[in-house]
Amino acid sequence: MNEQETFGETIKRIRKKQKMTQKMLAQGICAQSVLSRIENGMEIPNVMVLQAICQRLNVSLDQILHLESEDIQRIRELFSQVHSLLIHRDYPKMAVILEETELLDRLYLDTDFQLYYYYLGSCEFFLYQSNEAAIQSLKKGLSYTYTKDKINVAPVEIQIMSCLGRVYGDINYTKEAYDYLENSYRLTQSLPENLPQFELTKVFYNYSSFLFQMGDYKKALEVAKQGIHWAQQRASHYYLEELFLLCSQICQALNSEEEAAKYKDRSEMVIKIRKMV
Repeated sequence: MNEQETFGETIKRIRKKQKMTQKMLAQGICAQSVLSRIENGMEIPNVMVLQAICQRLNVSLDQILHLESEDIQRIRELFSQVHSLLIHRDYPKMAVILEETELLDRLYLDTDFQLYYYYLGSCEFFLYQSNEAAIQSLKKGLSYTYTKDKINVAPVEIQIMSCLGRVYGDINYTKEAYDYLENSYRLTQSLPENLPQFELTKVFYNYSSFLFQMGDYKKALEVAKQGIHWAQQRASHYYLEELFLLCSQICQALNSEEEAAKYKDRSEMVIKIRKMV
């Protein structure tokens, strides 16, 4: 936070940077008018509201109070690089940054540790194919901020749960996979519909893919279609190709050949569009 910037002004700046409206940030937390007064320095939020606002912005109170610290800014830059690599599934480069920057030794916020172990667990699963190590890292990351009775769950916590479900599914731990995937799916649906996190599209893909493997074709198709809607609402191609292709496979299993062909064509169209960008 800048020396002359109030707490409310910092909240407003972070909100605008994340392209959230006051309505989007306030939904389920407090009245929009209350948030407006907080941002304008006319009201001090209580602890519950303050924590919920920070969680939705995916920052901690410490980060807000020390947001301009040079070291924290460098950590944010590194995390931004790793996040971009995760979106593009460039796990080798992710691993290099996590290892060579000694990033872990520079962290002190719970939310930063959580991100680190999420990224590490992703590398362990997708790059090193070490399921046990991935589960340990992902569970460790989740433990920093998440409890079962938590009311306002952050998008990154939902993504970690979904990733855990995918890993458990890969090693045929069906019950554990279902629990994590169903929970992450349910929590995603409970989020404000206009939140910008396109990365949560993967939650729908992971769950629908698992349901397809389990033979629950109708539910798998329903979830996959919701994932497509989530991505399209956010003008994102993230996991859209995979969801279209999965819908095609599900329709084939349901003997809906015409629908299967349509989804296959859409999957191929996404590939062409992505190559043009």
